[in-house]
Amino acid sequence: MRFICVGTSCSITISKQLLGTFFAEFIELFLPEVSEYLDKTSFTFLDKELFTDINAGHTHEADLVVKAKFRNGDSFFIVHIETQAQHQRDFPIRFFRYFAKLHEKYSLPVYPIAVLSFDRPRHQQPSLYEVGFADLKVLRFRYRTIQLNQLDWREYLGRSNPVAAALMSKMRIAQEDRPRVKLECLLLLTTLKLDPSRVKMISGFIDAYLQLTSDEMDEYRREVSKLDKPDQEAVVEYETSWHREGRREGMASLVIRLLNRRVGMIEQAVVDKVQKLQPEQLENLSESLLDFSNPADLDRWFREVLPSR
Repeated sequence: MRFICVGTSCSITISKQLLGTFFAEFIELFLPEVSEYLDKTSFTFLDKELFTDINAGHTHEADLVVKAKFRNGDSFFIVHIETQAQHQRDFPIRFFRYFAKLHEKYSLPVYPIAVLSFDRPRHQQPSLYEVGFADLKVLRFRYRTIQLNQLDWREYLGRSNPVAAALMSKMRIAQEDRPRVKLECLLLLTTLKLDPSRVKMISGFIDAYLQLTSDEMDEYRREVSKLDKPDQEAVVEYETSWHREGRREGMASLVIRLLNRRVGMIEQAVVDKVQKLQPEQLENLSESLLDFSNPADLDRWFREVLPSR
C-alpha cells in the first residue's frame, strides 16, 4: 500500500482500501443499527461503478459499492460509501445522482453513506438533498453522513475495532492532544489480532494523517517512555516499519524518475516491478541504470537480478 499524497488523492486512496478491507468493522463502529440487520456472511464487493457527469464533462468512480443480504431473509440491498477528502458544495446533488443510478441498475434498495475526512469546514455538513415547491415536496433524499472532524476521538478510545484505530487520527483533536492521539491509536492497534499487512495499512494511515512537529514528537517520545516495556517495544516496531517503508518508497520513486530520463518513459508494468523491489535491489538498480541506454538494458537487468520473476 502506498501513502504518497498529491493534493487530496492520498486520503481518498487510503480510505477506499481501508473501508473495503474492514467493511464489517466500519459498519459496526459507525452504524450499529445497520449491523443488526446486515448478514455479515453475504458481502459482495461489486465491480467499480462509473458515473458520467455530462454537465461537468468527467467520469467519477464510486468509492465502495457492496451488495449485502438482510439477516434472516433472502432479500438484498446495496451499501454505497463515498469518501470526501475535500469539501465540495455540490456533493449532495451528486450523491443523489449516484444513488439514482445504482438504484436503477440493481433494482435494489440503496443505503447511502458519506464519509467526510476533510479538516475544514468544521461546521455540520448536510445529509439531505431536497427538491420542492411551495405546494409540493417532490424529493427528499437523505443519506448518512460520518463527518470525522465532528467526532471526539476520546469516545473511540478502547474500542476493539481497527477502523477506530485508523480514523481517530482524522477526528476532532485539540492541538495539544495530537501526540497523545497518535500514541493511543497505536496502542489500540497493538490490541488487535491482525495480520502484518493489515497492521501495516492501519499504522501507515495513522502516520500519514497525524504527522507530528518536532516539539510534538518530543512530547510523544516522553509519553512512549512511560509505557510498560511490551507496549514500548510494539510502538517502536511500528515506527521502524514506517521508516523502512518510507525509505523504500522514496528510493523507488527516485529510481523510476531516473529510468524515465535514461531510457524513456517506462511502462506501468515496469513501474510496478520497480516499486516491489527491496532497498538493496533498488540501490543495485540505481547504480546499474547509469549504464543503460534503452529499455532492453532494463529488461536484461531484471532477468539477471530476478531470474525467477
